[in-house]
Amino acid sequence: MHPEDLKYFSEFLQEFQKETDRGAALVGAALIDSRLERLLCAHFAEPKVAAELVTSGNAPLGAFSSRIKAAFALGLITSLEFGEAEVIRKIRNDFAHGVHGLSFTSQRLNDLCNNLKANTPDGARFNGNPRQLFINSVVLLSMALWYRPEHAASIKAKARGWPSQLAP
Repeated sequence: MHPEDLKYFSEFLQEFQKETDRGAALVGAALIDSRLERLLCAHFAEPKVAAELVTSGNAPLGAFSSRIKAAFALGLITSLEFGEAEVIRKIRNDFAHGVHGLSFTSQRLNDLCNNLKANTPDGARFNGNPRQLFINSVVLLSMALWYRPEHAASIKAKARGWPSQLAP
């Protein structure tokens, strides 16, 4: 990582680790959402229209779920990354809409976390600790997406001339 990105990411990780379960779910998902926003905006041919699609009020690709699906449909993320992002989104939604008493050890959230597939550094899967599985998945997915816009430059959408097109 570039030094400025490493500094940002290190500071993020320190805060992320200290969050409550609800806070970790919301902040972790927000990081992935922002990485997908950046990826989509960088991919589209026309920056102004891309911003309207992805970031403006009522943007069709403004929701986390829409960004995940669009990035996958455009071939910008792998099927594993798609699956991880979808589980992270579901976990975020449960915490965001749950009023009281939720933690990563709640049965549904524990089950969702155990569906995360990102490899842990030592392969031990944190002995099934759902919070650690979630944090691991967020960290690894965000790192995979960090420079994806630059790596995907060769497939960036572009304006084209077509054999059959509208003429003035």
